Amino acid sequence: MEPVSSVIVPWWQNVLLGIVVVNLLVWPLVSRWVESHLELFLLGVGVAAVTVSNCWSVDFIYETIRYPVNVAFIVLVISVIFNNYSRYIFRVLFTFFKKLEPCYSFAILIFLLGTTSSLVSVTVSALVLAEVLKVVNLEHKSTLQITVFACYAIGLGAVLTPLAEPMGLIINNALAGAPHHADFFFLLRNFFWWIVPAIVGLSIAAGYAARHAGSTMQMHIREDKETYNSILRRTLHIYMFVAALKLISTGLRPLAQSTITHLGGKVLFLANAISVIIDNATLAAIEIVPTISHTDLIYMIIGLAAFGSMLVQGNLPNIVAAEKLGLKSREWAALAVPTGLVLMVSYFILLWIIL
Repeated sequence: MEPVSSVIVPWWQNVLLGIVVVNLLVWPLVSRWVESHLELFLLGVGVAAVTVSNCWSVDFIYETIRYPVNVAFIVLVISVIFNNYSRYIFRVLFTFFKKLEPCYSFAILIFLLGTTSSLVSVTVSALVLAEVLKVVNLEHKSTLQITVFACYAIGLGAVLTPLAEPMGLIINNALAGAPHHADFFFLLRNFFWWIVPAIVGLSIAAGYAARHAGSTMQMHIREDKETYNSILRRTLHIYMFVAALKLISTGLRPLAQSTITHLGGKVLFLANAISVIIDNATLAAIEIVPTISHTDLIYMIIGLAAFGSMLVQGNLPNIVAAEKLGLKSREWAALAVPTGLVLMVSYFILLWIIL
């Protein structure tokens, strides 16, 4: 997808897309039905957004059907592996957790998931997190906290290479020529010291959330395996979620193009909070141009990486982990929004001072 520098969008289309955005943000937080059937709601919103934007075509329908296949396949395969071989996989984990206090064990686990998500994919990282939390019995509040902090860490770490998610590949392709000459290690060189300290902080927060788990935490190998119907149902839900994100991102693209294209680095950082509802790869494709300054690039990418986990539907790791662990939209937002605001303010102050 080519970057877009200026797009003229009819005012009525922006108004209608604005109404779509409001519904997308509000209903998952106020309606129990929507919260329980989030994938269906998101599909409906995506269809409405694409219809308003007049983006329907045979090629687009085919692309939307094909787009979630890889993610759904990964979810299916790893779920089957964990379901059948968890006894062997978690023996190593149990040894690790028994040698260290839970606060240290979880801090190390989240750090490893965050720093390796750019190599193994965010889907795999989120599934490993969810599987660990399903066999390490914590109280629900601790499970929620650890999951939210971990998904922020996974989302941040994913930007360090072009492998984990499309955003990194889009950035590298857009900046391959002069003046940036981006190679495979471009993101790692330029963002390592911006990203890794935040992952460390989130790992410490996850460890702190497990600080009281020592006396109540029980580790067990599940004797009762999931049914294949359950695994297939979850895989279908993930497929629907990812297809919905594709529809929403495409449908809302005209609104994004007409409102954020001309913004500078600092304002763009704040505007990228819209990544809670629009896929960050779509925003990167809109915002990245070969002539972007180094400073604006840092503001833009940090903003995209830091905001995505505020809502369940904002990032793929959130969707995978929340679906696997049965976490609801409202409880997620109640913790993830304040966490995201802390990240936003901290990053903005540091960027303002250092750049």
